[in-house]
Amino acid sequence: NCAMSIITMIDTKIILGRLQTGLGLTEVAASALKGQYSYAMDMLNMVASFVYPVTMSLIPFAAAALARKDNAEADRIISSAFRLIAILALPAGVGLSVLSTPIELLVLPMQRDDALAAGPHLRVLGFALIFICIMILTNAILQTYGKERIPIFTVIAGGVTKILMNYILVGNPDINIKGAPVSTLCCYMVIVGLNLFFVWKYSPKKPHYLQLFAKPVVATALMGAAAWAVHGFVDRALSGLGVYTANAAGVLAGIAAGVVVYAVLVIALRI
Repeated sequence: NCAMSIITMIDTKIILGRLQTGLGLTEVAASALKGQYSYAMDMLNMVASFVYPVTMSLIPFAAAALARKDNAEADRIISSAFRLIAILALPAGVGLSVLSTPIELLVLPMQRDDALAAGPHLRVLGFALIFICIMILTNAILQTYGKERIPIFTVIAGGVTKILMNYILVGNPDINIKGAPVSTLCCYMVIVGLNLFFVWKYSPKKPHYLQLFAKPVVATALMGAAAWAVHGFVDRALSGLGVYTANAAGVLAGIAAGVVVYAVLVIALRI
């Protein structure tokens, strides 16, 4: 947690620095762009906070099974944790992505321009949320295996990736602040890729990642399509009631449709 906080502070300084020195923006203009990116990050952090108690409540049971040399039980618990995170993280991330701008317009009614600017950031960061949730789980699993040092180094590797990509992308006039969410996504992809490798390496029974994630991915794709389609239909149908009201109704209807479709698919596909 300390490492990520330090990386985030350095990351913020680099973003502001590159916007000013690399692109020649004033401090006020650079801060405004950074603020729009922060709006999207706030939404991300709020969702990720729900994952910590879910993962941490499962880990003591896996640790107890390992202590009893009951590898089959430990594998069952860890596989269940992976499935649970997939069921929660995939729809949350894709939902935020497909409804990114409408959600920002819903929660920032008095800052329409900032909401419109934050929407594309959230579209990318929605996918980053999936990797953040998997990172939280895999960090906990590695601690369960007694490999608590590995997550420190994988987080640092991801942080270095993020800082380097920010320096390159944000300083590019054709990309500027749009490079910040891309670097965040790549940061967590690096961490998760390394973590999944080490979880596979140290697991007594090797996890089958494709088997764990295939069905939730299919259900999530269909859920995202349903949420996007329903939002668009309701938003257009109620356009006469005002821009904000139509969008708000569309977002809520899209979320409701996504919940129903996903719940049905979770049961139908036996996820």
